[in-house]
Amino acid sequence: MNIILVTSISLGTIALIAGLVLFVASKKFAVLENPLIDEVEEMLPGANCGGCGLAGCRAFAEAIVNNKDTSLNCPAADKDTMNDIAEKLGLQISGGARMVARVNCQGGHNSIREGDYLGIKTCAAAVVSNNVTLVCPHGCMGYGDCQRACPFDAIRIINDIAVIDENKCVGCRVCVKTCPRSLIEMTPYDTRVYVACNSPDKGPQVKKYCSVGCIGCKLCDKACEFDAIAYKPFLAAVKPDNCTECLECVRKCPAKTILFRGDDAMAVKPAASDRAETVNV
Repeated sequence: MNIILVTSISLGTIALIAGLVLFVASKKFAVLENPLIDEVEEMLPGANCGGCGLAGCRAFAEAIVNNKDTSLNCPAADKDTMNDIAEKLGLQISGGARMVARVNCQGGHNSIREGDYLGIKTCAAAVVSNNVTLVCPHGCMGYGDCQRACPFDAIRIINDIAVIDENKCVGCRVCVKTCPRSLIEMTPYDTRVYVACNSPDKGPQVKKYCSVGCIGCKLCDKACEFDAIAYKPFLAAVKPDNCTECLECVRKCPAKTILFRGDDAMAVKPAASDRAETVNV
């Protein structure tokens, strides 16, 4: 009995001394942290999406408070929030153009599928297993990896293809990292004319698997008076700096691959003088 009592007292004494040592050490070697870090972190959305290029909102707050890095911008925060943070820290935060994610594909029901997919219905699993029913090797498979990854509910799978709600998109880039086919890219919100295709294949091959894929006919380039169309090599691309949104390329595109996104999105109609053109590729 005495042995048990002595052992209990001894262990309790050791634990007490160890606790006191740790307490003193924590006070002596404590690293003082700027209280502004907590305040800035509370002002941020708390999505921890990594869109700023850092590990999360805490890392963003530490970087902007400790390093006074005015180049930092939180894509999930609105302009007023960033202005409030700048005012609190006495900084002039440059911010930048609002960026949104866009899917460079509109295949879905417009593209051909062969066979039945019986595996795990995720895009990543389909690519890894090489068990893809979509004939186009560059298009959206529509299994929704990006939708599940988006922390802002800005993506829906409609007609077997990912569709992004640009009003909800905050530019966090999570979907960009998630897509195994690199179909999603970040684009300035104000850049409203773009080519919704990712296939570099030649026209005859594209037409075998998709009715809305770019066939490299260059009618858009011929219609554009502002040198706003580029090719790489068979896939058209819009040069944002040159584009005036005249929408001639949208009207002339025979495959309806070039889209306009804005308040009147998808309202572009062929001009009355336009006639169907036969394209030999």
